[in-house]
Amino acid sequence: MISIIICSRLNILPIDFLNNIKDTIGIEYELIHIDNSEKKYTIFEAYNLGFSMSKFPNLCFMHDDLVFHTQNWGQIVNEYFLNNKKTV
Repeated sequence: MISIIICSRLNILPIDFLNNIKDTIGIEYELIHIDNSEKKYTIFEAYNLGFSMSKFPNLCFMHDDLVFHTQNWGQIVNEYFLNNKKTV
């Protein structure tokens, strides 16, 4: 499970972008869109706001112009973190 956090200058994310995530991620996810169309936040403030709203353990901060080509990339990311946990 992944929380995807996007800070965007668009008040509505493009449907092609949203469909690309939905069609390729392969696991449960939430999408947190921080609307920065009015330039209220720095990128750091926006990402911290998204972090505070997230409910899943793995966070993915991204821009709104990405295109995923790898199927089940969310599962790949989750497995990586499960298999590479380090204890302090």
